[in-house]
Amino acid sequence: MGRYKIEYTEVADRHLNTIKRRDGDYLSKIIDKIDFCLGEHLFGHIQQCDKKKLKGKKNTYRLHVQRKYTVFYTISDVEQNKSVVVHMVMDYKAAHKKYSHIDL
Repeated sequence: MGRYKIEYTEVADRHLNTIKRRDGDYLSKIIDKIDFCLGEHLFGHIQQCDKKKLKGKKNTYRLHVQRKYTVFYTISDVEQNKSVVVHMVMDYKAAHKKYSHIDL
């Protein structure tokens, strides 16, 4: 278990199930990247984690997984213990079309 708690919304779970059916071998890479980058290194700036706050959004971030998938997440401060809520996981091209319409 990481330093930060990671929660998945129902929408994110559906996205991951879709990826599992289409690209099952890649699903473990996505989960490992989320655990490593968001569970262990949420606030660290390390080369393996391509994280960025979305412009114009108060508390919305994205994590790229090898330029193949994008994870959209928010950070919540529940009683000083930071936690991450993963809202969406989608392929890279679809995510770039959605950036300006994201409202988490």
